[in-house]
Amino acid sequence: MAIYCGIAYRRKSFWCYRLLSTYVTKMRYLFELKEDDDACKKALQTGAFYLFHNLSPMLQKSEPQYLVPKYSLLELERLLGKLGQNTQRIEDSVLIGCSEQHDAWFALDIGLNHSSSINASLQKPEMETELRGSFMDLRKAFLQLNAKDVSLLSTAQALLRWHDAHQFCSRSGQPTKKNVAGSKRICPANNIIYYPQVKVWKRQSGGKLQKKWDWR
Repeated sequence: MAIYCGIAYRRKSFWCYRLLSTYVTKMRYLFELKEDDDACKKALQTGAFYLFHNLSPMLQKSEPQYLVPKYSLLELERLLGKLGQNTQRIEDSVLIGCSEQHDAWFALDIGLNHSSSINASLQKPEMETELRGSFMDLRKAFLQLNAKDVSLLSTAQALLRWHDAHQFCSRSGQPTKKNVAGSKRICPANNIIYYPQVKVWKRQSGGKLQKKWDWR
């Protein structure tokens, strides 16, 4: 009996160590992307994009839930080109996470006007027709999304909202510029760095989702 207990304990310890190791590796990779613009630019080439329009995520109905579509860089460039938009708009994307295989995830709001955007915001109806989905209020779709998607979309929405509200320096009044990952904004006039502090949905130990302050 003691032998079986010992084997079970070692197996459990192994899987706990593996999960912890995977988590640490992901966090290190995300930290690298946030601090290294060149690394983040490289990750953009193979990353996946979640689309928003005025802070409402693109969702596709699949009974009884909503699906959250992801788009590659090539698909996004084709979409913007088809709608007469400059692909420079992709630079407004913000890093929101990555997979265990280190495939980076980004969020892009094509309805908000940013200081770096050349074109005006895209119209919602034509985008929904082209993408075969709907830009929905996250609160209305909340109960029809799985917990993982809720957490990810909540993080993306909060970061996009923060960037939209901090386009200008509170001291100099000059436009701020975000780094590639969107983990900070810098005022070129005085080099003040602004870091986002956002409220995101997080899963607690009991499986319940709760909104908490988080630094990004």
